[in-house]
Amino acid sequence: MEGQHMAISEVQPGPNLPVAPALDEGEDAQWHRFAKATMLGAALRLWAFVVVIVVAIGQQRLTDGDFEGLWDFLVQLGIVWLWRILGILAGLGVLATIGAAISWRFKKFAITQEGIQFKSGVFVKKHLHLRWDRIQSVDVTQQFLARLLKMGTVKVESAGGGDSLELGLLNRDQCEGLRQAILTAENQARSGEPVRIANWETASLGAPTPASEQPIYRLTPKRLLVSMIISPSLLSGIVSLAGAIALIVFESGAAAIPLIVVLLGSIWSVIKAFAEKWDTSVFLAGNGVRARAGLFSTTATTTPPGRVHAVEIYQPAWWRRFDWWVLQVTVASSATELEDSSESSTILPVATREEVLRMLWVFIPDLGVDDASGFLDETLEGSGASAQFVAAPRESRFLDPFGHKRNAMAITRTAAVMRWGGLWRRSMRVVLHDHYQSLELNAGPIERRLGLANLSLRMVATSVDTEQTHLRLADARALLWEESRVGAERRKVAEKESIESWHARVGA
Repeated sequence: MEGQHMAISEVQPGPNLPVAPALDEGEDAQWHRFAKATMLGAALRLWAFVVVIVVAIGQQRLTDGDFEGLWDFLVQLGIVWLWRILGILAGLGVLATIGAAISWRFKKFAITQEGIQFKSGVFVKKHLHLRWDRIQSVDVTQQFLARLLKMGTVKVESAGGGDSLELGLLNRDQCEGLRQAILTAENQARSGEPVRIANWETASLGAPTPASEQPIYRLTPKRLLVSMIISPSLLSGIVSLAGAIALIVFESGAAAIPLIVVLLGSIWSVIKAFAEKWDTSVFLAGNGVRARAGLFSTTATTTPPGRVHAVEIYQPAWWRRFDWWVLQVTVASSATELEDSSESSTILPVATREEVLRMLWVFIPDLGVDDASGFLDETLEGSGASAQFVAAPRESRFLDPFGHKRNAMAITRTAAVMRWGGLWRRSMRVVLHDHYQSLELNAGPIERRLGLANLSLRMVATSVDTEQTHLRLADARALLWEESRVGAERRKVAEKESIESWHARVGA
């Protein structure tokens, strides 16, 4: 039943057909329903859809400069028809709420010895069974309305992302209790212990609170504000504003509409990034690295250290004066989520060098070199070839004029380390030997003429770029064979840090 959605129907087996085993309902399973506020979501989504359509129509009219046409349309519509339209929408909202209430009645979940079971559907029944050994991450999210109601959703990601579950709405204490109960049961199942289902609905569960978690990082409002002020989005907004003012003064107002749209887009981009990163706090918890962030909608995520496949530390060019960096990771999680948004994997959005290096050691205990401090300094600041790094040749300057001096790759005992430079940012990427899926050597027509090639470490899903570009062909081939050999040896050893060893190392 693993990883499958099943429509359950009543089918009578024939005389020669074996009876399929019924899906284990769990005799001792206790089924739970979500909060009644969940059913309001359908009506709110309907109204949000209507608002989006109205705004899109109005924006199109304004972009075309048809101010009078828009006004005439509103006048001709009249008050009577306006009230009729609002009445129709209200009726649709009521019907959507009734449908959501019926759907809520048939939606429930249970925590059993074998995993999480979830039922839904009125006409087409669905029964999902998510085994403990398939769970990859458990997060708590709070959208804006849920946060006002002091509620949230527990999001459970499975391997491959096909069977992700969203359990909610539940009140905030229940979300924390359910998250901890799932993580505890998952750890017990993976270690071969009997799974004990905790009573997550009561306060006696002992779920970790901020007081029991060790803080390791907090993004201050001042640092976040400065990072937003010097961002390219705000710069493009200022340029658009200046251009719009100039066009309004010297030309017609309609000519400034496109620049005003760009300005509004830049402002929205800055506001969205500000709200998502607001009060980002990272803690060392019992089951991994716990992060919380958000101004309007709060998201709490837990990253188990043993499931981190790759780490990237990068610095945008406009942050060099402050020596600020970003740290993001690739975790065994939903492939769809990682492809849709790399922000979901960002652990430290704006951090000092000391903070990102400390977090690097939290995720990766050993870089596989004797002088780790000197190796990191060379990775972050160095350029050209060295005893550790194989650098891109001089010929690569035609394809990468701004970053060819820094581009280099090193293979250590435990990881492949890539160093990359460019006009807009520089970065280092660490890919663990025992986590990539395959190796690829590729070269385009210009690269072949210059004797260059690119080496990629392919992964199932990644938000970290794991391709080293524009290496000399002979060097790329040598690195490929070396990585293949070291990777095979590393997989045979299968050294993995246990959660207990991680606790002792980082002091969690």
